[in-house]
Amino acid sequence: MRKLVISILVAAMLAAMLAGGCSKPAPSPAPTPTPAPALPKTLDIGVAVVLTGVTAHIGTNIQNAILMAIDDRNEQGGATIAGQKYVLNPIVRDTKQDIIAAKSIAEELVFDKGVKVISGPFIADAVGVQSVTEPNKVMLFGISVVVPAMIGPNKPYTFFSGRPKRQMLNNPCAYIQKFYPEAKTVISLIPDISDLPTFTDAAETMCQRYGLDWQGYEKMPIDTKDFMPIISRVLPKNPDIIDTSSTGGAMGAMCALLVKQLRQAGFNGIIMIPAVPPPGLIEEVVPKEYLTKVVTNDLNPDGPVVTQAYRDICNGYEKKFGQVPVDIVAWVYNCQSAFYKFLDGQTTMDTTAWMEGFEKYRWQGPFGFESFWIGKPIWGIDRCLLGPAWTSEYKNGKLVTEWAAPLPYDMFVEK
Repeated sequence: MRKLVISILVAAMLAAMLAGGCSKPAPSPAPTPTPAPALPKTLDIGVAVVLTGVTAHIGTNIQNAILMAIDDRNEQGGATIAGQKYVLNPIVRDTKQDIIAAKSIAEELVFDKGVKVISGPFIADAVGVQSVTEPNKVMLFGISVVVPAMIGPNKPYTFFSGRPKRQMLNNPCAYIQKFYPEAKTVISLIPDISDLPTFTDAAETMCQRYGLDWQGYEKMPIDTKDFMPIISRVLPKNPDIIDTSSTGGAMGAMCALLVKQLRQAGFNGIIMIPAVPPPGLIEEVVPKEYLTKVVTNDLNPDGPVVTQAYRDICNGYEKKFGQVPVDIVAWVYNCQSAFYKFLDGQTTMDTTAWMEGFEKYRWQGPFGFESFWIGKPIWGIDRCLLGPAWTSEYKNGKLVTEWAAPLPYDMFVEK
């Protein structure tokens, strides 16, 4: 009987448990694991620049300006495009200032490496690179318009970070009109390379704008080592002003020799240097007593009109690369840093969308005015940037930067 009672009690307890009266708590569900953040991908940037030959000093500065802009963007987290974070990765190639070599390099970068952007070609190499980038909708950032066929509505993927040639001549011509109004006649000495027509156009156009009488040009081989023969042909024409045109950019240190030999030959007029040679070479090669009435686009970063943003670029460059930058560094950095900032937040990897968006992009550049794309009245498309308007003069051997030329917006901006 006792066993029967115990069995009944156990059965009752089991029934109560099954009914929920003494139910055991269900185990908590396992927490959902937090997905790991997606690792950044690499976005390759082609850097095609001249690293050998007479313009290697320019190419090296262009390369370093691009690398500095890339490093600065990566330090700020890279670029997030279509929800994916990217680290920018430069792929550097030497174009040797050769149109055929540049075309081959562009083919490697576009077809083998799959880049969507190439930056840095300078003169003839830009023509070679562009022949590959445009038909494949790859964005190209050149420095300046070498030949008119490089820019127009049929070349929408090509942008130019360097100021137009006409602005390069605008600054010294405006300076001379203001400070040397008695000087009128101008002759240009121009290296015989592919951008010669754009420099002669700029000289003739801007001299006329500022009331100067441009009397033409004398061209010289790019490998010239002694300028006395050409100087002896020019001086009998008694010009008030001699324009060294693209000599500083195309021939580098030889521009300093040209200035020295002009003075040695007895020319006491104004010397214009729109394209500047490597920093310090003018002071090193040209005796102090010859360095006066030399008007140049070169800049003293400590000049009273120069912005702190420009000084910061120069100081950052010198700290990073151990050398003083040429003026072209600020042009390139201005464009490159703006483009990488523009990329951050884009919703697509389509370069046509990038091109159309960047065409309308505006930003506060380092030159004291807003940067935006200009040029449509001349070329039918806005694809160039205006550079600094600050203009300098060597006075008693010292580079003085204390004046800014008027910006020629009327020439480049559609009304």
